[in-house]
Amino acid sequence: MSLKKATPKAVFDACEQLELLERPWNRDDVRLSIGGGSFSVIDPLIQAWRKLQPIREVAPSVPTDLLIQVASMLEQQVSGYIAEIELRDQEREAALLEVNKTIAENLQQVEFKLTEQLELSQQANHELEAELARLTTELDDKNQSVSVMKLKLQVSEEAAASLNLRLKEQQAFYESTLKQQKEAQQESSIRAGELHQQNVIQIKQESQQQLAQQKSELIEAGQIAENRLMRLLDQGRGELKELNAASNNKIEHLGRELQTEKQLSNQQALEMNSLSSQNASFSQAEQQYLQKVRDLDMQLSRLTHENESLKGQLQEQQSRGSQQEKSDLQQLKDSIRLLQNQMGTHTSK
Repeated sequence: MSLKKATPKAVFDACEQLELLERPWNRDDVRLSIGGGSFSVIDPLIQAWRKLQPIREVAPSVPTDLLIQVASMLEQQVSGYIAEIELRDQEREAALLEVNKTIAENLQQVEFKLTEQLELSQQANHELEAELARLTTELDDKNQSVSVMKLKLQVSEEAAASLNLRLKEQQAFYESTLKQQKEAQQESSIRAGELHQQNVIQIKQESQQQLAQQKSELIEAGQIAENRLMRLLDQGRGELKELNAASNNKIEHLGRELQTEKQLSNQQALEMNSLSSQNASFSQAEQQYLQKVRDLDMQLSRLTHENESLKGQLQEQQSRGSQQEKSDLQQLKDSIRLLQNQMGTHTSK
């Protein structure tokens, strides 16, 4: 359609009309004036028209038809060139169509790839949103867990503080109890020694009284005095045994109480061990408590040693009392024998 518009006559008429306007023009104006056409056809015709202008100036009366015939001749001369140009235009159009087809296919492939990438991106975006929601949920759960752990830690610290206060109270109670028991044991030992001394003094006094009485009644009351002295000695030994048994019972009772306190201390140590497994902060309190338990064990050992020492002192006092009683009894028997011998001597005289 463009070749039919760009005929020599049409191009020449357009050039003459544009020339009459007395202003510069170019091939675009010619193409616009004829309503289309290929520049490869229009350019040679414009050049031919410009070459024919000197002829028009020399022979202005030359008809336009003649010029058109000349142009037709020129057109026939350049028809081969125009045909080649048309062939090149067709080849170029075919190449452009092929390029357009290739570009369209490439664009379609690129569009398909971009669509796939968009779908993959959207899917990845959904997955990332789901992962973000999951991570947000996990973060909320962890924050809640942290809050719960902080609350548990606060409760554990309050429990530890309460336990430390309780341990201090128990320690004070144990120290007071041990002090009272030690004082009671010392008082009991002192009372036992004083009672033993009183009994020994009383027995000595009674023996001296009996000896004075036997001196006045040597023959008649000798055997009676000896029997009575033996009974008194037996009674004194029984009282000493009772006092010894009572002291041993008190010592055993104190030992049982100390053992109970030690078991209670061991139980509290076990409680501290179980609490230390729940919270590492209890370890220091446990070590302090174990140190206190060791101090109590040392106090118990010291009290046990003092108890053994008191038992040894008591046995020593009993041994000395028994030896003293035996010595007094032997002296009394020797005095009785001496008096009997004297009485026998007086009787024989």
